[in-house]
Amino acid sequence: MRTVSMLFGAYISRAVGAEGVGLYTVVMTVYSFAVTFATSGISLTVTRLVATAIGEGREGELGGILRSCTLYSLIFGIGASALLLLGSDFIGFHILSDSRTVLCLKILSLSLIPAGLCSVFSGYFVGVRRVGFNAAVQVASQIIKIAVTLFLVGQASSLGIVASVCALSLGITLTELFAFLLILLEFLYDRYKWGTRVKKNGVCGLKNVASETLPLAISGYFRSILTTVEHILIPRRLLDRGETTSDAYSHYGSLHGMAIPLVLYPMSPLTSFSGLLVPEFASDLASGNKSRMSRIASEALNLTLIYGIFSAAVIYSFSEELGFAVYNSYDAGYYIAILAPIVPIMYLDHVTDSMLKGVGEQVYSMWVNITDSLLSVLLVYFLIPKMGISGYALVIIIMEGYNFLLSFIRLRKKVSFSLHLFRSVALPLICALSATALADALFVFGGSTSQSLWLTLKIVFTTATFVFIYFAFRSCLDAKAKKI
Repeated sequence: MRTVSMLFGAYISRAVGAEGVGLYTVVMTVYSFAVTFATSGISLTVTRLVATAIGEGREGELGGILRSCTLYSLIFGIGASALLLLGSDFIGFHILSDSRTVLCLKILSLSLIPAGLCSVFSGYFVGVRRVGFNAAVQVASQIIKIAVTLFLVGQASSLGIVASVCALSLGITLTELFAFLLILLEFLYDRYKWGTRVKKNGVCGLKNVASETLPLAISGYFRSILTTVEHILIPRRLLDRGETTSDAYSHYGSLHGMAIPLVLYPMSPLTSFSGLLVPEFASDLASGNKSRMSRIASEALNLTLIYGIFSAAVIYSFSEELGFAVYNSYDAGYYIAILAPIVPIMYLDHVTDSMLKGVGEQVYSMWVNITDSLLSVLLVYFLIPKMGISGYALVIIIMEGYNFLLSFIRLRKKVSFSLHLFRSVALPLICALSATALADALFVFGGSTSQSLWLTLKIVFTTATFVFIYFAFRSCLDAKAKKI
């Protein structure tokens, strides 16, 4: 589904252009803050409460947990929707300084209530380890989103950038409504099948939910506000540098709307797996199973390192070809190459954060994220006028390293784990560089303009070569260790 989403994003980028992507990204920054307010960390709270209740043998409280969380979500969802709808004119004219964003924000405001409720049921299914329901919603929603958006953008493309961005916004709103209705039906089926486990009343009230959720919500609010300020500043500081509005939005769209999604694309399986670490760690923490937490942490971090290093090598080596094949943009390829070296840190940080959430370190993560966002705003303000959009790329690299370092140190204090520097860093790096070099030597057709199929075959060959070389070396090392 993430592959389909990225390809769909590439189609949209070609359809609306770099300027349209930049405008859409700015709108989505404001919308992301509204979503943060509407959901208020409720999904993770539901997951933790449900997983902890199951780990402590209190399954009878699941019904009370869900009712309280649903009420909490409704309160914040309705509030967020009203604020965005009524405040869209002020935001568009006075904050974004672009009247083209007003209608888009009004359309998106209608999606906030179903988005918040969907988060409640999504967190429940993760907590009870029935994530297949969430996967089904994601697949069906993606299909609906693509079909609806293709139709709407096709109808609106001839009317200009504003109409196209409004069409994208309407596609998101309709998709969120569909996703909520589908996950609600799944929950009703789940309650029918497991009725004795979710019908009973529990002692978890709205106050209990708020005490769990508000630290996450406050973190989300502050970070989302700062992130919104950061992304509003980027095109403005580019304008202060002397760039035209079209160039400012185009450069911003190429880096944030094209390069970053592609760099994060290989993290898709890690996102799925790391999300499952939250209920596992919460349950183990409740039952006092520290040895299992240590083993899982060691395996997760070492595998993430290997995977991240290989992904970085592929992204960097084929950056120009990826930018042209996916987005028909050499600028995107340039920014992809700049961001590639930080890929292992990005991936490790994501997995580390999931484990911290599982052991109840939300407040610590809150302060790390807030300081991260605050420093990002300051760096964007001072670096972009001097360095242009490359300054923003530098900000991303610096702050990813900062965030990961603090999270890693905190996890080390809470959970014991071991990292294998040779097997998880040096060896995969050597194997990845060897595999990409061999692929470059053998696949010489077309350069950066080679067809997407040719590039896909090149990446598949690189992956197969890396796996073969890496496990061959590992087998030799294991054999020598046994002899010793």
